[in-house]
Order: sequence, then structure tokens, then C-alpha cells
Amino acid sequence: MIIASVYAIMALINVAIYGFWALLIVLVFVLIFLLAVLGINILNDNYPNTPVTGRQKTRFNRLFLLNFLFLFVLFCILFIEIRAAKLIIGISHKPVLELSYELFINLIGIIVTLVFQFIILYGLYSLRNELYLNFMKKQFEFEKDQA
Repeated sequence: MIIASVYAIMALINVAIYGFWALLIVLVFVLIFLLAVLGINILNDNYPNTPVTGRQKTRFNRLFLLNFLFLFVLFCILFIEIRAAKLIIGISHKPVLELSYELFINLIGIIVTLVFQFIILYGLYSLRNELYLNFMKKQFEFEKDQA
């Protein structure tokens, strides 16, 4: 969540320079942040045996599907950063290990964000699946009398 918010603030600063592209990046990182917040709220409110229903289910499903769009945008940013790193390496005529690490902080940050996004995606899927299974196993009062 912290990485997404930092990148959103950095992109917001760059809106004046890059225009629409930076505004799109701000939107993506804010939505990534909100997806993490929604996952934490679902975990706190519904775990271990309350199903996700109503408005929360609708928001969860929309953000879960939007997560795939976020992953696509993050991969695009990653490839842009890799191309910029190759260009820096080509211009400097130095091996990668001799260059300053500060040149690659943005690339490393995008990779970390991408890894965390995959973790969030897997975690939300597992949480939703576990909530569903726990709710289906739950016995109600009228079911206990029949057994």
C-alpha cells in the first residue's frame, strides 16, 4: 500500500510534465491502493465464516477484475523502465554493476509493486474461496436437528 501511494504521489507531481499519461498512472496506483484496503477490510469484516455479499461483493468483483488491468499497466511500465535502463547502459558504455544504483530505483520499485500485486491477487482469491467454503460448511440450527 505504501509503495502504491508513493508512486501515485510521484505520478501526481509529474502530471504537469507528462499530462494524461501521468494522470492515468495516478489513477492506477490509487486503485491499487484501494484494492489493498478493500482486501484488508474484507479480511477484518468477514473472516472466517461471513460471506461477502451485497455492495461489498460487487465492489470486490469489480476491483478483482480491474486488478488484471492494473497488472497489464504495471507490465507496460516495467517494459518502459527496462527500455530506459537499456538506453542508460548503452549511453554510458559501462557494465550494469558499475552504474549507480539510483538509476534503477524506479525499476526495482515497479518490480516490487508488481510482485505485491500478484500477492494481493492470490490472497484475495484465496480469501474469497475460503470464505465461500467456510460458509458452505456452516450448519444452521434447523440442519442440526435433522442430523
